[in-house]
Amino acid sequence: MKEDFEGCEVGQFNIIDEGIFKELSELLSALSNRTRLAILAIAMKQGEVCACRLQQSLGLPQPTVTVHLQKLYGAGLLNKREAWRYTYFSIKKEHESFLSAIFARKPAGPGGTHQRETEDKRQSQ
Repeated sequence: MKEDFEGCEVGQFNIIDEGIFKELSELLSALSNRTRLAILAIAMKQGEVCACRLQQSLGLPQPTVTVHLQKLYGAGLLNKREAWRYTYFSIKKEHESFLSAIFARKPAGPGGTHQRETEDKRQSQ
């Protein structure tokens, strides 16, 4: 059955490469967990983190931390370096500015707006 687009005001566009959205959904999925966000924030601040130190900082058992690290590593957010029996993780350079922008945001305040947006409005007045 042929579809009639004669009345459509939107021009034709190229077919979307779903591979891009697969990668993006994996990235966003990795970022959608507060423990993984905490791991990324620690790695951003420290530069490189050891899995054993993350256990202490987060108060979580080793298998749980490992699962979260594997998810972040699998999404391409982390570098991994193994030295003897320790594994070290760091943020990949290509994601540093993106993650810095995320962590620069302050959580929503009581009114539901981000505190930074409210501060920006005050400064511009």
